[in-house]
Amino acid sequence: MHKFFIRVHYFVQNNRLLSLATAFLFLIVFGFFASKIRFEEDITRIIPKNENADVATKVLKQLNFSDKITVIIEKDKNGSIDDLTQTATDFIDSLHTCEPYIKNIQGKVDDENIQQTFDFVYQNLPYFLDENDYATLDKKLTNDSISKQVESNYRTLISPTGIIAKDFIVNDPLGISFIALKKT
Repeated sequence: MHKFFIRVHYFVQNNRLLSLATAFLFLIVFGFFASKIRFEEDITRIIPKNENADVATKVLKQLNFSDKITVIIEKDKNGSIDDLTQTATDFIDSLHTCEPYIKNIQGKVDDENIQQTFDFVYQNLPYFLDENDYATLDKKLTNDSISKQVESNYRTLISPTGIIAKDFIVNDPLGISFIALKKT
């Protein structure tokens, strides 16, 4: 590995003009991408703008975000959930080099907070849904679809994971909240 750096040093030493031009090019490219980063101080701007979003906005404004930085990573049209998860994990892992300046990183919802998050989404469900979601819900409310969901819930409850999933199934037997959770 050290031989690589020695070769780079000799190359830079022998080709100063080319090395300076390359460094300047990197500076311009990285400066361009850095100029595309947008910071937003109002956390309530992540909520879709409609007349029903007032309650969710009030809840978020009550939380203290003045000393926090929120990073929102969005999935590209061609991306998958796995890509999104991997990108978020890589981003969180890259922040460990800044530990003296960071008090806490919440990259994932803790196990004890999952139920609170699920309850919050379920209680404010209309604020997270749009017209397309209601069309999906309309399809879920057919007799066949409901019977399949009840059968699936039954299998889940009698399986070993039923202990964990019981509260979720009791509160939301048709899984409506998961439509909103996928969007948040």
